[in-house]
Amino acid sequence: MQINDLKYYDALYHEKSFTKVAKKFKVSQPSISSAIKRLETYFQAKLVIRGHATVDLKFTPAGEQLYQHAASILNELDSAHQEITHLQSRTTTIGLPPILKHAYFAKIVLATKAFDHQYNIDHMHIYEAGSNGLTQSLINGDIDLALLGSLGQATNDKLQVFPFATAPFYIYMAKTNPLAQQQAGIYFKDLKDQLFVSFDASFIHVQAMKQLAKAAGIRPKTFLKTNDVSFLMSLVAENIGVALLTNIVTPTDPNIVAIPLLDDNQPTFSANVAFRKNHNLTTEETLLIRILSQQA
Repeated sequence: MQINDLKYYDALYHEKSFTKVAKKFKVSQPSISSAIKRLETYFQAKLVIRGHATVDLKFTPAGEQLYQHAASILNELDSAHQEITHLQSRTTTIGLPPILKHAYFAKIVLATKAFDHQYNIDHMHIYEAGSNGLTQSLINGDIDLALLGSLGQATNDKLQVFPFATAPFYIYMAKTNPLAQQQAGIYFKDLKDQLFVSFDASFIHVQAMKQLAKAAGIRPKTFLKTNDVSFLMSLVAENIGVALLTNIVTPTDPNIVAIPLLDDNQPTFSANVAFRKNHNLTTEETLLIRILSQQA
């Protein structure tokens, strides 16, 4: 059995055509047939039932099972290639959600300076996206480390996650908003007539809003969704809408107030450092995690 055999098999499962797979990999059709025969010999099982037409190409139960494993093996091989390339380049790609970047970017700068001082690192890449998107990027091997926001304790069977800070959610609004007088706190149900400006679905804040809205029995009215913290803050300052944000975010305008929520059983925001469980941390990455965790 060869690695290409699994690649051909994976493609055949999707294409359902020996001819298309041969064309895709620029090999002869008999090469694809030979690859399938090698796999069937190796696993001692019939994998593919080939009819007279494309629609007659079917996979046996054993063939279906092999596809699941083949997809996983090829994904791991791709991740291994990226990991080895990363180790050779000594470049670390760090994923940052805008909220955590906004709150902890100084710690990233400090870590970068420590890298330059101790290891003379020339390249550190910052990749910005919401926590939900960064989680998938970590699993795919597109980034090496990430700061991730989560509701409560973050768990993922493919990631190693270290929480380093927790914070409640607040309602951010303009001082000119009549509800801004309730400085001691506000219930989420009192916001039923307010327009919200919000982050998009790649942010953990969306899940927090759904939990609060469900518990309060209301359906929030969202005026606009964005992934730009500064833009969102400017809309709040102009009283165009209110926003649900974790209170690690410092208002960027003196016209903005942050009011605590009084609801019971509120979601809690957790800030975490995360990396893949099968990722061997370099000395530089270990340093980064230590600096962020100790100084967050």
